[in-house]
Amino acid sequence: MVADQFFDGNAWRSGQGGAEPDFVTWLLYLDCADDPARFDALARWWYAETCRTLLPYVEPVGAARAAVSLTAFEQDASGRGRRRRPAQWADGLTAGCRQLSARWFDVDPGATVSELDVFLDRFPDSRHVRLQVSVGFEGRPGRLPLVVPALVELARASADAADPTYGEIVVNARVLAPATMLDAALGRDPESSAASSRVRLRGYEWVTVCPRELADRLGGPARLRASGAFAEVYPLRHGGVLLRATDDPADYHGDRVRAVFRALAPVLPPGRPSLPPAVPPVGSALLSAVPGVLAGDSGGHDLSRVVLADPRDAGGDRYLELGPGAGQPTVTGPVLN
Repeated sequence: MVADQFFDGNAWRSGQGGAEPDFVTWLLYLDCADDPARFDALARWWYAETCRTLLPYVEPVGAARAAVSLTAFEQDASGRGRRRRPAQWADGLTAGCRQLSARWFDVDPGATVSELDVFLDRFPDSRHVRLQVSVGFEGRPGRLPLVVPALVELARASADAADPTYGEIVVNARVLAPATMLDAALGRDPESSAASSRVRLRGYEWVTVCPRELADRLGGPARLRASGAFAEVYPLRHGGVLLRATDDPADYHGDRVRAVFRALAPVLPPGRPSLPPAVPPVGSALLSAVPGVLAGDSGGHDLSRVVLADPRDAGGDRYLELGPGAGQPTVTGPVLN
């Protein structure tokens, strides 16, 4: 798919007049890691597909090869862990693998991107897993629009293959993985959030992957298209949907966020999200998920993509307040556990 289908053929526009976006992250969450054969095959395919799709932006024809580093963290039955450097991605997919990463850096100055990170992280329950791709553009202004369409294509292909529990693409905003931004705003533990992700949607972003159970409760692709909240509703092979809020990710703010919230409200976790308090309660997900909360700020995170309302109150013409953007002052309030 060509870039102008996402950006209307125009140069990239920073949505709020701020600095030009220079990084993007794609996250996909699965619950099949307790099936070793299926998970191993999927993890190998996902890595190969990621390389096929994105390495041309890292190592264009004629450019110097980028440095690449692979790291695996393994844990045995007794809980003892060790870190090692596998020669290949497949070599890191052992029975005890808990984390596996590949990072391309020292990229040729003529390449589109400055850095590519691919990351696999298994949750403590060994069933749930996070697959993450992050692309950086340091010193490469204006090149993000060249890569985002390819990343969305990768998201479609991966979600089609995997029967995911949740997924999101976050553009020019830090992520809190394995927590979502909504998890942090609700004070939800990421493990509990993942465990219930086929019952309650874990969040909503510019691109959101909704599992089949929740897509059915929302009325399926036809009803989601009719809501008018999405520029794209892509039906997935296993019954879920990939939802893209706007053609241009820079347009995902304000009323577009509110429209997505209203469309997805029936499957969002109940409770009113709140901003980080000056001192979070002991055990709150915010203590580990959001740097800077002890100072009473948002830790540099963009909360403007979170509606500060209980989804049960999403109906009607009620005004829906959004959280502050990165660096904006916050107002302290109670945290919902």
